[in-house]
Amino acid sequence: MKGGIFVQKNVDVHLVRKAKKGNSQAFIELCTAYQDILYNSAYKILWNDEDVADCMQETEIRAWTKITKLKNEEAFNSWIFQIMTNSAKDILKRKTADAESEERYIADKVERHNTFDVEQELNGLEEIYRIPLILYYYAGFSIKEISEQLKISVNTVKTRLARGKMKLKILLEESNDG
Repeated sequence: MKGGIFVQKNVDVHLVRKAKKGNSQAFIELCTAYQDILYNSAYKILWNDEDVADCMQETEIRAWTKITKLKNEEAFNSWIFQIMTNSAKDILKRKTADAESEERYIADKVERHNTFDVEQELNGLEEIYRIPLILYYYAGFSIKEISEQLKISVNTVKTRLARGKMKLKILLEESNDG
């Protein structure tokens, strides 16, 4: 799958090793391979093209500056997703620091998404439920991988996925009734 998370492992490992030695072209190839899935996942967290662009830039800068510290080359996909998730969380924290700004931000999002869809309702979930759902259903990560990325137990991931699905179902039912 071009641009997807399931890029051939052996190609990744080869490119990661080259990038760790300072080969910027290899790093660019890695970023290009993961660009679409990272962008789509970041968008489902941030819901704003400008924030997603900032997130992608921060992700690539952080990844480039820290790639020499990556111990397991085969875990590049999980590693870069963790960086992206952390960058997105940082952006969300900055966005929600000012309550008034947050209200305008949400009102703007609702205005832009007048039509009913699952993504809009997903956006209404708390971050602790939204991020695991996105990583599991949109990015295709296993529960174990999500556990490692978010630094929470496997059981906590399972609980958050179950509760998140239940909350999402309630939001969808309310939208259909309203």
